[in-house]
This record gives sequence, structure tokens and C-alpha cells, in this order.
Amino acid sequence: MTTNKETTRSEGREEVEDTGRPSPMDLIIYIVIAILVTVIVYFLPDIFFSFYLAIPTAYISSVMLNGLGVPAPFVVDWAQAGVFVGNYQIIKDCTGVQVIAVFAGLIFPLPRGTWRRKGLSMAVVSVILFVANILRVVYEIWLVEMGILPWELAHYPMSFVLGVAGVFVLCLVAIWLLPGFIETFEDMLYYLFPPKDKGATG
Repeated sequence: MTTNKETTRSEGREEVEDTGRPSPMDLIIYIVIAILVTVIVYFLPDIFFSFYLAIPTAYISSVMLNGLGVPAPFVVDWAQAGVFVGNYQIIKDCTGVQVIAVFAGLIFPLPRGTWRRKGLSMAVVSVILFVANILRVVYEIWLVEMGILPWELAHYPMSFVLGVAGVFVLCLVAIWLLPGFIETFEDMLYYLFPPKDKGATG
């Protein structure tokens, strides 16, 4: 009696809605929709991301910094729609909306995966990103206020390094929670670099 390895491997996993390898046209449509979703999520809800999402980011950052001995009062300028942690303004790009938009674009149009799994993955990724972003804000302000680094070094280079590391971790989370996430990109590589026919000679 033989055992189907594919069946054994998939035991206990959520259904993936996988009807086989997507066609090249399916992947092109996925890329187009992914770009559109990313742009829509980033640009349309501008007021929400730049102000109301900045409020909890700034408030929690203020609490943590004060707990670390760094005076950083939480201030909201309702007239100018400005949110501050001490002397530092929390603007739209400080909320991590860029990464949220990119992952929304990558996850929701996937040709594989159930909508339940997609929603769960997006929710978990967003929560992790929110917490990690607050830790980044606190760390950068702490470095400056403690005199360890100037703002120019604590903010831009540090944000880039932490951002790259954070995206890598979030990709691992998405791969773990959403069967079909990594397979879609493997399919793209398959079509871009098709395997050579082992039976070919010459």
C-alpha cells in the first residue's frame, strides 16, 4: 500500500483554495491588483492614518518613554491635526502605513488561500507592525534624548535597518499563517526562469 505524500503533507491545514498552478495571466492580474490595493490603502484613508492612527502610536510611545525616564508628553493639536511625543511630531509615515499598504496588496489578491486566512494574516501582520512601529519610535527618540545618536542617524538609517528586518519577519508570519503566500511567488519564478528539460541534450 502506498501513501500519497501530498495528502499527508496537507493534513491538519486549512483549505488553500488551490486549483493548481496559476497561469501567467493570473499572476499578471495579481500583480496589477496588488499595486492598486497598495495605492488605495496608502492614499485614500489619509486622514485616518495620518491623524487617528497616530494618536495611539504617540500616546503609547509617550507612556513608554516616560517610564524609561525620558520626559515626552503626549500632545494633540486638534486645530492643526498634529500629534506629538514631546518635541517629535508623529506624521503619517511614522505610523507604518506604507508596510500595511504593501502587505494588504500582497495578501488580499492572492490567487491561493481562503478569505478567512487572508483576513487573519492581515490582522496579525497589522498588530505586529503596530507594536513594532511603536518600539521603533520609542527607541529612536530614546537614542536622541539620551545623547547616544543625533536625530539624523537615529531616524533615517535606523528606520531603514529596522524596516528591512521587520518586513522580513512579517513575511515569515504571512508564510506561516497563509498557505499559498510563498507558493505564488514561487510560481512567478517558475514562469520567469522555467526549469530546463532534463531530457534535453546538446
